[in-house]
Amino acid sequence: MELAKQREQILAALRAACRTGLRDEQTAWIDIQQAVARVSFADEGQSARKARVDRYVYELSLIYTHQTGAMPGFTNSESETRFERFAYTIAIPAELKLTRNLLKACIRRIDAKRNPQFASDLRRLTGETAAQ
Repeated sequence: MELAKQREQILAALRAACRTGLRDEQTAWIDIQQAVARVSFADEGQSARKARVDRYVYELSLIYTHQTGAMPGFTNSESETRFERFAYTIAIPAELKLTRNLLKACIRRIDAKRNPQFASDLRRLTGETAAQ
């Protein structure tokens, strides 16, 4: 999978999710590449697959929230949220089979609004970006 060929499409999906401009497109792109690389190289197995997808969606949620200022969300209707559209734009290994239901379940488990670990990781991400 050639992620670089999708760069403009992926960043356009991220740009469409925010009212203002992204904080830093270059940093967003580097973070997305790292998230895809981490999910691409991991163990096999059903439980490992679920853990890989959860970790991947968590990382995308952090990138999305940091860059757009919006929390990742899901909807139970047929229409996609901006976060779901962004997540689907990025090609990941086929064996992970990121379905709509799996993505929504991952977003529910993250519970970004009430998750203190998510808030802590987001602050750390913001601090790392500011230090660069």
